[in-house]
Amino acid sequence: MTILEKIPTVVTVAVLVGIFAGLKRHSRSARLQLWLVAWFLIFTHFVAQMFEPATGTSSGWLVALDLGSLQASAVVFVTSVASVVDDKVKRSLMLTVTGVPSVAYAVLAAYDVHTRWPFVVSLTVAIGGGIIFLAWVKKKTSWYVFSLAALGIGVGFWAIQAAVRGSFDEGLTALLGLGFGLPGILICRNYWRPSPGILTVAAGFFSWGAVFPVAMLLAYFAPTLNVPAELWNTPKMFVAFGMILAIVEDKSESIEVMQRKERAQNHQLERFSAITSRLLSGATVELLCDEIASAISEASNFRAAAIQLDNGGHGLRLAGASGLTREVVAELQSKARTWTTDDIKDFCAHGRQIGQNSFLLSHQEAEKYQPVKSRRQYPPNPHWNTGDELLIPLCSARGGYLGCIALDDPREVEAVNAAELSRIELLAADLSVALELKSLHNQLIRSEKLAALGQLVAGVAHELNNPLTAVMGYGELLSEDAPSGAMRDRLDKLVNEGRRMKKIVENLLRFSRQRAVDRQAVDLPAVVQEVLLLREYYVRTRGLEIIVDIKADLPQVAVDEDQFKQILLNLVNNAIDAVEAESESRKITIRAFPRGNRAILEVEDTGPGFSDVNRAFDPFYTTKPVGKGTGLGLSICYGIIKEHDGEIRIENVQPHGARVTVELPLAEVKSFKAAALTATVAR
Repeated sequence: MTILEKIPTVVTVAVLVGIFAGLKRHSRSARLQLWLVAWFLIFTHFVAQMFEPATGTSSGWLVALDLGSLQASAVVFVTSVASVVDDKVKRSLMLTVTGVPSVAYAVLAAYDVHTRWPFVVSLTVAIGGGIIFLAWVKKKTSWYVFSLAALGIGVGFWAIQAAVRGSFDEGLTALLGLGFGLPGILICRNYWRPSPGILTVAAGFFSWGAVFPVAMLLAYFAPTLNVPAELWNTPKMFVAFGMILAIVEDKSESIEVMQRKERAQNHQLERFSAITSRLLSGATVELLCDEIASAISEASNFRAAAIQLDNGGHGLRLAGASGLTREVVAELQSKARTWTTDDIKDFCAHGRQIGQNSFLLSHQEAEKYQPVKSRRQYPPNPHWNTGDELLIPLCSARGGYLGCIALDDPREVEAVNAAELSRIELLAADLSVALELKSLHNQLIRSEKLAALGQLVAGVAHELNNPLTAVMGYGELLSEDAPSGAMRDRLDKLVNEGRRMKKIVENLLRFSRQRAVDRQAVDLPAVVQEVLLLREYYVRTRGLEIIVDIKADLPQVAVDEDQFKQILLNLVNNAIDAVEAESESRKITIRAFPRGNRAILEVEDTGPGFSDVNRAFDPFYTTKPVGKGTGLGLSICYGIIKEHDGEIRIENVQPHGARVTVELPLAEVKSFKAAALTATVAR
């Protein structure tokens, strides 16, 4: 063929190189980059052929450029469709191990070297290195690995045997045939789909690889047969156009996947936003938990979801679940009673943080909680394994734990990431706000009840004081005049009951009294010791144990000292009443420590706990025997602490006992000193 006859083919390949260069700008995959390099090498091969004379001997460097670029393109094509194409290190190693010796063989053949051992070494290293690399990458023997290894060994043995005899064309045919035939096998193995693009590429590579042994056979059996060069180049065009079609198919598929994800995200946002609007509009939270769990399991990557809320100090309760069988739900309800908010805190402390507020614990670390295991099995992978637990805690604005959302059974393990969890975390935050609003609403109702009751009892208490004073006074006078005996005992009982009634009236007045709080900087340890001294004899004679754990560096608190003593004495009395009837552990623990700009005081006992934590602050509600308590103690504490801008919480502890937590503002020492100095100057 003349140069003019070769120009159309060169121009066609140049256009293909330009097309692949343009496609590379829109897709930065390693496979497409290698295709661009391979087609540029094919273009170099055709350019070198264009300058080779139709008759006579070609220069060695021109033939070397022709055969070397063709052989190099074959190696690049094989690497581009191998399973290691996205691993930079393995990809480079494969190109080096198979490319250098095979290109060296082509160059040796181009320069018509007659020494046999370089050809034998090149063939051995190229084919043997490829087989060893295949075994190293796959690690496990399979029919696929065995078949490729057998093909390589068979072709290699045939080519090496010919090279030993001094015939080197067989080796060139073997390397080129394998180099352009193997991509057809690999693309069917690694990228198979019944699409026109993949089918065209695979058929093109199989035909391209068959060109070289067919040409050798025709040269041997029909040396006079004249086959047009365009026929030999047809498989190349099939491969090129098939690759372009496959890239377009990949792009269309990626667009379709993105559209599906967008539709799924829109559906998820619609479901979540509808729930959020209902949560924040005052709907009952408990009634929405099942709907929230269903929305998560249907519109997110996770098939199973469970919502567990704090059960007022009695462990956790399963408020909502979706994607779980009845047996699993029953098991989860039973186990939730043994878990507490402290377990949620511990889980988050040891879990691996994935999202802003999502924590993943491996199945080995989650074993201590004995969670309900997923029935679905996952192959080992770095993202999610069988038995892993994912938790999104429900946190209050003050940092407390209100419950959690547990997620399981992801549809795609690779999608368990921060982006997937962000929308669920936002829904969890809305649920936390709704739970806290409910708590604040209950506190508001309690405050309104206390205020209304305070106004009511204030008038009644004042009206009762006068007749009670008369009853007690005349009773004492009659008692003094009455002789010892039954009549005297009855009058003493009358006076004692009158005093008890007067004490109730005083509590009512104290409960309803509105006065300015005289806050001062008070040393909390000293106040605790003073209050405990009042009950020291009683505690010692009844064999009770009181443990005081107060941080040495605890700052002063800003409280009315008398009122604070009343609060503490009331809490200690309640704890004593709770543990006094116990036969085993009769222990009371008083802790105090700073947290931010507030002091935390905890009074914990080992008694039976609160029978109903939701009613403990209600006035006149008591579980003590008749004559033992009035039911006003915690109500009075609640009112005083609120006046001090503090907080009080009650909860039951496991396995038995109760804890009352009081938060009070720390005193600003400088402010108190400044106020004292101002008062001194004023005097």
